[in-house]
Amino acid sequence: MQDNRENHPLDLSYLTEMVGHDPEFMIEIFETFIEQTPFYMADLEVALSAKDWKKVADCVHKIKPTFSYVGRGDVRDSVQIIESNARKLEDVEKIPEKVKDLNLIINKIYIQLATAITEVKSKYSM
Repeated sequence: MQDNRENHPLDLSYLTEMVGHDPEFMIEIFETFIEQTPFYMADLEVALSAKDWKKVADCVHKIKPTFSYVGRGDVRDSVQIIESNARKLEDVEKIPEKVKDLNLIINKIYIQLATAITEVKSKYSM
């Protein structure tokens, strides 16, 4: 999953299409992602440790749409593969490594979102 996705830029066109140019709401979406994702990932880690593939699939299913909101559809697509593999019990031995990669990418996304929050605030003089 790592290839070049760590440095993939945010594409906020989907979010802008959903909320328009509402800077406060955009920032709220970014901050919610930053606050909630660690809880989703903690649940995912518990399910992964227990090799509870149904729960792994459910956990990644919950987090999957949030990547579209923050402009990382590429990560959403990778999460879809984890979900599909967990549901079908295919390549489950590869899921822990994919989740590890996902954690690394999420940490990069946090940095991107912090930058985006600063840019939105300065652009709209908030």
